[in-house]
Amino acid sequence: MSGISNSTLKTHKFSALLILIILFVGGCSPGHGEGGALSKKQVLKLYPDADLFEFDGYVYKTGVDWIEDEELTKDEQIGVISEGMANKLPVGSKIFSVKEKKPILIVEYNGLEKRYLIQLGE
Repeated sequence: MSGISNSTLKTHKFSALLILIILFVGGCSPGHGEGGALSKKQVLKLYPDADLFEFDGYVYKTGVDWIEDEELTKDEQIGVISEGMANKLPVGSKIFSVKEKKPILIVEYNGLEKRYLIQLGE
């Protein structure tokens, strides 16, 4: 015999199984393994009904609960939505940065304001 007890083997098998479960569950989170900035196609695959736009090489999406609770101060206008840039925003919508230097932009159109969060993978 190798000197390893039956309880030690069971402990090692349980540990290995637990590690596999953690790796599997962790690999199922949105954006996992995508690395860096997500493309419009990747975001729409994760969130088929997403309201998004592309700006300065990044994709921004609205409908993220926690950004609605953030205290943000609209800063300067940094762009305008043009044809093909957004899937739900009207052309001519104004894009603003925020003073707090967060990865959030504010879009203004027809008297409405929406907050959009940059979409990054893990």
